[in-house]
Amino acid sequence: MRIKQQRGLTLVEVLAVLVIFSIISILLMSILGSSTSTHQKQLTKNKELQNTSIVLKLITKDFRKSVKFDEATYTFTTIVDGSETEQTYVLSDDKITRNGETIATDIEEFELSNQESSSTLTIRIKSKHDQEIRTELTSRKKHNRNN
Repeated sequence: MRIKQQRGLTLVEVLAVLVIFSIISILLMSILGSSTSTHQKQLTKNKELQNTSIVLKLITKDFRKSVKFDEATYTFTTIVDGSETEQTYVLSDDKITRNGETIATDIEEFELSNQESSSTLTIRIKSKHDQEIRTELTSRKKHNRNN
């Protein structure tokens, strides 16, 4: 008796390979989609952190060098080479500007407050994504205060 050699694939084998390939493809696509979404969220958080960091650095620098702080207008007055220089911070259209230059975006709330009879400045920044940072700066020198 002769045994015939088989060549090719049966329909059942082809369907089994297609099902396995489909399952693996679906899993890979869901992992890729999930990682892309996570990456996008992380980029947004990093941008917010970077914006906040820049604002805090600039405010800290201006506060430490200032001789006067106007709480009503968020203006720091410093004396450079014998002349007064002002740095004014404004929140408008979800942006914080310093003397008209945008230094942070996607900001919902921004507040600077100086404690009466102290050299402590409280800074509060809240992003559009509800991340809030609150900190206090203390200076060794007493600032003049305008209201």
